[in-house]
Amino acid sequence: MQTDKILYDLAKPFVLSGMYKNEKVALTDITLNYVIRKIDKYDESMQLLMKKHGRNFDQFTKDIKDKASFEQEDDWMDWKSAIEMRQSWNNLYKMIMKNAG
Repeated sequence: MQTDKILYDLAKPFVLSGMYKNEKVALTDITLNYVIRKIDKYDESMQLLMKKHGRNFDQFTKDIKDKASFEQEDDWMDWKSAIEMRQSWNNLYKMIMKNAG
């Protein structure tokens, strides 16, 4: 099955129900909502780590350099990953918004 047909078939019920004016608008909105949830997930992870350690990532990185415990290393890796993933999802959001118009 072709990708276009699959996407059309997925979006069609949203249009037929009157929730969206066409398939492009439906798929764009659904996709953006998913991307926003991902961004929010990584924002929450970063906020929890900031609260746990009482400082931002850059300061935490400086403070543990060459003396990190295993737990601090794990938190640093989780924090770094959350920052990078949030940026990736944010870039995707911008690309979708640019192409949506």
